[in-house]
Amino acid sequence: MYEGILVDWLGKQSFLDDLASLDPELYNGLIFLKHYTGNLEDLALNFTIAVDEFGETKSIDLIPNGSNVAVTRENRLQYIQLVSHYRLTKQIRLQSEAFFEGLSEMIDPKWIRMFNQQEIQILLGGVNAPIDFDDLRQNTNYGGLYSDGEETIVTFWNVVNTFDQEQRMALLRFVTSCSRPPLLGFKELVPNFSIRDASSDQHRLPTSSTCVNLLKVRLSGASGYGDHLIILVQLPRYKSAEVLRSKLLQAINSNAGFDLS
Repeated sequence: MYEGILVDWLGKQSFLDDLASLDPELYNGLIFLKHYTGNLEDLALNFTIAVDEFGETKSIDLIPNGSNVAVTRENRLQYIQLVSHYRLTKQIRLQSEAFFEGLSEMIDPKWIRMFNQQEIQILLGGVNAPIDFDDLRQNTNYGGLYSDGEETIVTFWNVVNTFDQEQRMALLRFVTSCSRPPLLGFKELVPNFSIRDASSDQHRLPTSSTCVNLLKVRLSGASGYGDHLIILVQLPRYKSAEVLRSKLLQAINSNAGFDLS
C-alpha cells in the first residue's frame, strides 16, 4: 500500500514500510519488536498472526507448526518479514487478483507501470496543494433554478471562500470522496461538480451524492431531478450566511459519508 493505493498495480513487491499506511498499529508494533533490546521471550510471541474473519478471531501459522515456534532475537527479522508479507500480500491475494483482473480489462497494465507509487497516488487521489475554490466555481454546473449569480449560490461561494485549508479539504472530501484537487485543476474533475436546487427545508443538513458529484440546493417549489453523471450536494436554502456556514460545517465534519447522501 502507498497511502491506501496498492503498489501491486505497478508490479512491485511490498515491503515493511508499505504497512504503515495500511495498518499503522501493526507497523509500529513490528518496528518496536525490531529494535527491542529486552528479553524477547518475555513477549511470548510465536510464528502466528491473529486475523479477524467475520467477527471471529483466528490464529494463522506463518510457518509450518508456527504456533510452537517462539520468536527469538535470532529469528525476529524473519517473523517481521512474514507478518508484513501476510498482511500486505497473502491476506488480500484473492481480492487483489480479482481487482487487478478487472482493472486490466480497462487499462493495459503496461501503462500503469509507467508510474511510481507517488505518481499513481497523485493521479488517483489528486495533488497535495491549496484548494482553489475560484477554480472549482469556474468549473461548476448548475441545474434547476440555479445559476452562478443566484442569491443562494453567491452566498454559498462567499461562505466556502472563508474556509481554511482543513475545512476546504473536508468539503472536497464530502462532495467527491477525495480531499485533494485534481492534478490539472477542477476542469479535470470527472464527473463535473454540480449544484442543483431541491427544496427549502431549513432544518435539513446539506447532503452529497459522492458517486455522481452533484450538490443539491433545496428551494421551495423546486422540481425533481433526473439521474445524471454529476457530483451532487443538496444544500437547503438557508436564510442567512451564518446558518449556511454552520450547517455546512456540521455536515462536512460529520464523517457520515453515504449516510448524508
